[in-house]
Amino acid sequence: MREMDKKACILGSGAWAGALAIILSDNGFDVTLWARNSHTREFFSEARMLPKLPGVCLPDTVNITGCADEGLSQASLVVSAIPSSAVSSVANSLAMYIPPYAFLVSATKGFDYTSLKRPSQVWVEANPELRLRTCVLSGPNFAKEIAGRLPAATVVAGEDESARLTVQKQFMTPYFRVYSHDDVVGVEVGGALKNVIALACGMVEGMELGDNARAAIISRGLAEMVRLGVSMGAEPLTFSGLSGLGDLVLTSTGKLSRNRQAGVAVGRGQSITEFIEKTGYTVEGFQTVRAARDLSLVHQVRMPITDVVYRILYEGMPVSDGVSEIMNREAKPESEPFFR
Repeated sequence: MREMDKKACILGSGAWAGALAIILSDNGFDVTLWARNSHTREFFSEARMLPKLPGVCLPDTVNITGCADEGLSQASLVVSAIPSSAVSSVANSLAMYIPPYAFLVSATKGFDYTSLKRPSQVWVEANPELRLRTCVLSGPNFAKEIAGRLPAATVVAGEDESARLTVQKQFMTPYFRVYSHDDVVGVEVGGALKNVIALACGMVEGMELGDNARAAIISRGLAEMVRLGVSMGAEPLTFSGLSGLGDLVLTSTGKLSRNRQAGVAVGRGQSITEFIEKTGYTVEGFQTVRAARDLSLVHQVRMPITDVVYRILYEGMPVSDGVSEIMNREAKPESEPFFR
């Protein structure tokens, strides 16, 4: 890529968008953040910071706009870093306006609840010409640490080898190591489902049930992730990598994890809606668990932890009853095939 072509547009203005802007800026890109919220744009103009990434001053090569056309114009790289709940509306509005030579990177972790599709699928359906230029980026990455340029690793997956290798190079820095993968389904599904298991781990922590219980939830949660992923076309081994086990462990145990924090609050008796209203956090697992439960029914996959988390959050099931139900399920061999 020529230096004159290094213009990136990031759709989104949250903490993750800001962290990705720093990475691309460090790699020589002129970056434009697209922010629909006028308060976010005003805050950035005054302090060169984002409200959801406080204390982090963005480089001079990062700018912000409320006009999507301005951000997309002449961009060689477009990054979608928006919540899963907004992907459908944004993709349907903007996908046809992405420059014909630009790569699209979906950095959203979740599903579109209405269609049950992965974010990259939503983008490609909105503009089929994007198929071979679309990649997904997912891994054990806290935005705050990346914005502070602390060491981290992630995965870029794409159907086209040339596209994924190009995007891999664009995001690789001395502090951000990027691996490439051809299993788009596995990388994307792992990044989505780990938030559901992190909610369950947080509930266990909030109830003070101990580290053994949390380890059991992580292990059996990974089995659920693999079962659903494989039924959707993913490779089993993908879930042992950064976008699967790596992201699952980080999100289930890390202090910065919003999904873990939400689960802790629920385990202590607070509703998740109260937690979200109090903190203003985007808790992707809250939306993802609905889609994951529906996907498990569509693909006829057993996901007991996911099912219990859904009933706790949406049907008022007491957390203690959920734990009891999981612990008292019928005995099974651990080595059961993933696809059963």
